[in-house]
Amino acid sequence: MSLLFRYIFLRHARLLLLIMGLGLGIYLLTDIVERVDIFIEAGSGLGLVLQYFGVRLPSIIAQILPAVFLLATVVTLCLMGNSRELTALHAGGISFATVAVILVMCGVFWGGVQFACSQFLGVQGERYSQQIWQEEVRKKDLSERTISDVWFMESGWTVSVEKLRADGEGTGFSAFHVKDNGVDMDVIVHAPRVKGSVNGWVLADAVRIHPDDYKRETLTRLELPLHQDPELFFSTESNNLQQLPLWQLGDAIEQLGAAGSNVDGLRTVWHGKISYAASLVVMALLGAAIVSKFPNVYIAVGVSMAGTFILYALTMFGESLGQLGTLPPFMAAWGPDVLLFLVAAGRLYYVSVRR
Repeated sequence: MSLLFRYIFLRHARLLLLIMGLGLGIYLLTDIVERVDIFIEAGSGLGLVLQYFGVRLPSIIAQILPAVFLLATVVTLCLMGNSRELTALHAGGISFATVAVILVMCGVFWGGVQFACSQFLGVQGERYSQQIWQEEVRKKDLSERTISDVWFMESGWTVSVEKLRADGEGTGFSAFHVKDNGVDMDVIVHAPRVKGSVNGWVLADAVRIHPDDYKRETLTRLELPLHQDPELFFSTESNNLQQLPLWQLGDAIEQLGAAGSNVDGLRTVWHGKISYAASLVVMALLGAAIVSKFPNVYIAVGVSMAGTFILYALTMFGESLGQLGTLPPFMAAWGPDVLLFLVAAGRLYYVSVRR
């Protein structure tokens, strides 16, 4: 079993890396053609262009890996079938289901690679590429991004900011603190300027009012025990949720949920990060199911490409429904994987019963 696993894994990996190289080449060539005029207009050097596309490679790999894995799976099985290797294995008492299990184990390995690329290298690379694109190419200062009418709740405080920048600078700050009974206010604060960060929110020229004794104070500087990260509002506002790694996204869900925000969209993305990596296991079963029906490599590749399109379409559709709150986040994210798993498992079960 270990020798067979090593043989199939290495043969599958060689095909996967070959197809991955082709896929990356097509993806990068298309992206370069679309952006080359903008780079030229900005006067960007070759080094900056290579740096921009280089840091994006992990996220691109993570994005196309399920499709590449499925293609590598069907080609591997078709080639083994054409060379009579599957027939020889069957004659030796090794069933097609055993081969499918080995491919599932390959899917687990490459699913881990996908997760690492998307949640570690890919996250940092996408952030850096966006910084290069906006600041070096588009000549924009990302710290100047501004949103209006921000509010959140934390530790008994209800906070409102008229305008807030990505660097935490804001204007028109108002907040009140509620007593432990959850009804009566004991502190009201207003300030024309604020600087927010995870280490605390600092107010300039603040006015603090105590309703119980009608006491009013004017303070040049006042720090409130608030730890809301201003950048989280921009992640949600711009729908740029994929740039948050899984663990930070979990923290964002907890903070924004406690602040009273609707976090169904964030929860959908959180589940989607895991389900997308798990889709490689589903692709292993789907590839085996396709080859069991279409042993011809050309037909199998065509059907697998259609299967990839269906997966991406269902993933985008489910994510949209999860964002809108039409479907629960878990169902919206995991629905495509479950559906394709049932189709593939049903086909493989039918084949095993017939044999």
